[in-house]
Amino acid sequence: MVPCVSEHRGIVAIGVDKSTSLLLWCARLRSVAIPFSSTADFVARLGSRASVPGEVRSRWGIAEYVDLTARDEGIDEQLHRLAYDDARALRRTDPARVLALISALASPPSAELNMARLAALARIPPTTIAPYVELVERLGLVRSLPGTRAVVAKRAVGRPRIVFDDPAVARHLAGISAPDLLELAGRRLLAPLLEGIAISALLRQQQSSSVDYRLGHLRERNGLEVDVIVELPDDTVYGIEIRTAAGFRPHQFRALEALAGRAGPRFRGGIVLNTAPVGFKYRPGLWGLPISALWEWETS
Repeated sequence: MVPCVSEHRGIVAIGVDKSTSLLLWCARLRSVAIPFSSTADFVARLGSRASVPGEVRSRWGIAEYVDLTARDEGIDEQLHRLAYDDARALRRTDPARVLALISALASPPSAELNMARLAALARIPPTTIAPYVELVERLGLVRSLPGTRAVVAKRAVGRPRIVFDDPAVARHLAGISAPDLLELAGRRLLAPLLEGIAISALLRQQQSSSVDYRLGHLRERNGLEVDVIVELPDDTVYGIEIRTAAGFRPHQFRALEALAGRAGPRFRGGIVLNTAPVGFKYRPGLWGLPISALWEWETS
């Protein structure tokens, strides 16, 4: 993947001349709406004794998270240039198929990578779909969260989840109206977009973190699912769940409690990230945090 990172909100308008390097164009395309900080290191904060999740405060609410997804202007033009210019600079491809695949990846956003389903949606022969998926990831439009291989997992599905690096692109391609996401009925549609925001932030931070760790998602054939597994070199794990709710309820922690029972002493902690404005201690080893704590860990 081309390592493009932006530190301002919104994707800049297109207007790149032919002398612009692929790296610069990629950075412009992926100027992610998340207010990313180069010093953010969420996993390191989790392991710090100075960090008290119950004291975390957030200025973010549903409206602010939806605002990260709200841009429409220029997206279609940017994707067209990506398919017809930048993709061809990396590999000989059919631009129409590149665009079809990008749209299929957003139906729905943040889903597991199912090559057969994508091939059918994009109308690309199954035997040729894999190079196109690899190309879209190399261009930096999406990131891949692998299926976890943590020792605590049992009969886990190995397929990765694919998340868009810019949630506005994911929402736009999925045909979802940003105002609809503000309504209670729209929370079901908001859920995969919030998951993409959180997962993309964690994957980005992994590259510069002061802590060595692996990221993955867990879906076992027996039904246990956890959105993100953080695995450290000593085989201990954190579990992270991502929710749209603005408060914390016991049912949000059930998968993490199951993971804790499974992992035993290898379980470092479980975190529910949601749209609440404050952190919350559910019980020892299980906490709730605002999603924004991924990039703004503020305490009272």
